[in-house]
Amino acid sequence: MVQTSAELTRVTSESLLDATRAVVAGGGSSNMRNLGIQTPLVLDRSAGCRIWDVEGNELIDVNMGYGPHLFGYADPDVLGVVAQRLRLGAITGIPHRLDHEAGELIAATFPSIEQVRFANSGTEAITSALRLARFTTGRDLVVTFEGHYHGWSETVLRKAAITGGGADPHGAVPGAPGMIPSALSYTLQLPWNDTEALERLFAERGGEIAAVILEPICGNAGVVHPLPGFLERIAELSASNGALLVFDEVITGCRVALGGAQELLGVRPDLTILSKVVGGGFPVAAFGGGKEIMAPLARNEAFHAGVFSGNHAAVAAVVAMLGKLRDDPSVYETLDLIGGELEQRLTKTFVAAGRHARVVRAGSVISVALLTERQDGVPAYDAGVPLIDFAAHRRLQDLCQRAGLYFHPNPLEPWFLSVTHTPDVLDRVVGTIEESLSRL
Repeated sequence: MVQTSAELTRVTSESLLDATRAVVAGGGSSNMRNLGIQTPLVLDRSAGCRIWDVEGNELIDVNMGYGPHLFGYADPDVLGVVAQRLRLGAITGIPHRLDHEAGELIAATFPSIEQVRFANSGTEAITSALRLARFTTGRDLVVTFEGHYHGWSETVLRKAAITGGGADPHGAVPGAPGMIPSALSYTLQLPWNDTEALERLFAERGGEIAAVILEPICGNAGVVHPLPGFLERIAELSASNGALLVFDEVITGCRVALGGAQELLGVRPDLTILSKVVGGGFPVAAFGGGKEIMAPLARNEAFHAGVFSGNHAAVAAVVAMLGKLRDDPSVYETLDLIGGELEQRLTKTFVAAGRHARVVRAGSVISVALLTERQDGVPAYDAGVPLIDFAAHRRLQDLCQRAGLYFHPNPLEPWFLSVTHTPDVLDRVVGTIEESLSRL
């Protein structure tokens, strides 16, 4: 059959991705976007819980931009406010009335926060918060936990230590080529949920620790909940040793509950990092705490800056999103019901297919990963990752993507649900998984 000129020049995801790679390194501006997808996928638009590629194919999305879209893509309530702000000026570099509105909403939503500073990304906010912690305490050491991700800055990005016997706090390995190895010399890492290792480190070096930073519910190694009492013990040891407790709620903030994991779990940090949901999908982040802790910034003794930090368009998105959530907090009941139904149905689906799988949920955040063998209970990070069948998961992801369901090819990346994942959508999600498993 002879192809017409229109057919010969028709844009496909593959052809456009090839063209993009000529001008954008790797084809996308994040390594996570360029990693693991076997069948090329280049998007044209998104709405609700659906995405459309440049070929016109429609897919259900459970990645949802890595989590910010509680109300689905292109939520008109947030877009309308931001669109109006764009017409009135998106950035001036001068304080704006919206700064007060957004700051007041955050302080009312998160009891641990009295004052905030805005940034453009979680990485920026975390870098500034840890610098503030070091300034406040006069100490250098920061404690992190294995499997937790706190951005890609020089002092916290380290190679995951999947040891099975716990992380070595002194064995810092840079997480990316080109990093300065010595930049990690003041960052110590512990295994998640290991109280003995935590107590041992504080006994040895408690007087040197400026801050302990963690995801209160780990979401970057799949969903891994803290064991009962573990967060409380971290808080006790931090306080008794004069270190600051920093909650990285980039994922959990306004996602697992209106006031984040700190509301859900009842543990109050000294500093909190926010992003994703708080901006409804717009590039904004914040860090904040009590007035005393934030005072060095207020007095210009500590340093934090950024031309686009707190720009009016991004802060308008914060006002719109938090205003909507506070007006109707019942959305979390809806999301929990959606998440609970999908968790149960997926678990049954994997069992029926004879496949070992890990399905773990925190509200509307769900970990889904194929395993090489059976795994009971909620594992610690170092016990869980070696059992994940990365190759099989990637094959499953590709089959599902071809059938109209998108989730991230990395099984450590959780699924995120929205109110637009209605019962008929869940039927399609589960049906696609069932069909794809039969072809795996």
